[in-house]
Amino acid sequence: MTERKKIPYKEMAEKESCFRPGSTLCVGCMESIAFQNIGRATDNGIKTIYTLGTFCGEVSTLYWPDVIAWGRGDESPKEFSKSFSIIHNVFESAPTVAEGIRDTADLLTDLGALKQPVQVVSNSGDGGALVIGLRSLLHTIQRRSRITIVVLINEFFANTGFQYAVTATPYADTATTPSGDFIPGNLSEPINHIGLALMAGAGFVAQVSPAFPKEFTEACEKALACPETAVIFVPSPCITGWKYEEGRTVELARLASETGLFPTFIKEKGKEGFLKHVSLDPARRTPVTRFLSPQRRFHHLVREGKGDSPKGGEPVVIEGREKEIASIQQWVDKNLKILKCLTTWDV
Repeated sequence: MTERKKIPYKEMAEKESCFRPGSTLCVGCMESIAFQNIGRATDNGIKTIYTLGTFCGEVSTLYWPDVIAWGRGDESPKEFSKSFSIIHNVFESAPTVAEGIRDTADLLTDLGALKQPVQVVSNSGDGGALVIGLRSLLHTIQRRSRITIVVLINEFFANTGFQYAVTATPYADTATTPSGDFIPGNLSEPINHIGLALMAGAGFVAQVSPAFPKEFTEACEKALACPETAVIFVPSPCITGWKYEEGRTVELARLASETGLFPTFIKEKGKEGFLKHVSLDPARRTPVTRFLSPQRRFHHLVREGKGDSPKGGEPVVIEGREKEIASIQQWVDKNLKILKCLTTWDV
């Protein structure tokens, strides 16, 4: 991995993002925070070429002739090194299009037609990358294409009606796994997306949250410097689909890591990785009910006590649903053990 001077976070926060005002993302959407952080990390003196698959983060920000919320500065920069280009393609193709751009840029560089370097970033939702486009994603990683792939995870197809995706938390209520008297929502465990990226041969794999911006932007910098495919997964609380009150997006993003449902994970090829913002000791870890109870998609399992009750604000498990809560906690325990093993695993 190419070593670059580490940029202090304060300096990073003052960089010029490639994500601009004017999007129609929901108020409180985590994706806008993620776009801002990625946008600032790419303001590093190298031209950025960005590919977007179809997902809510695309239709709400790149809907020509209406919303175009991308670009560097109010006018196109004159300097090639600061310029920004963006291409939209269908759900599954963002990594493949990015790979094609990378190959073309490398060929033009070898021929002497391209005098300055470019960096290529692919961005998709989890439905596009891990369901419809899993083959495209894994094949791009397997070919070691020198691109950065960013996958935003909100656990369903938010763009088409909140249908279940393979990243969904067990027992989540979705449009295609509705909770009822006999079936308590999604019955499947989530796919191991971090393990898949590592097994396919990614040079850098991270799961980072905008709730921890320093780790987030540092992961972006390492990914952009990676000589092979780098993959960043970003758990993204969805205020519309997860059904929680305004003002709690960053709180839920933090709890997603602290409860172990979406822990912060960093792994560079050839180096020992690490988990952060989560305890591996179940007795010291924040219980999953803290993360689940503010979201109405889990209110068939657990809710927050009313403000004037003895358990005001505290998680209160619905009578008869203790088994499902214990099952989610057991899955978290198992998944953290697997991720801990993956911190020392290399292809």
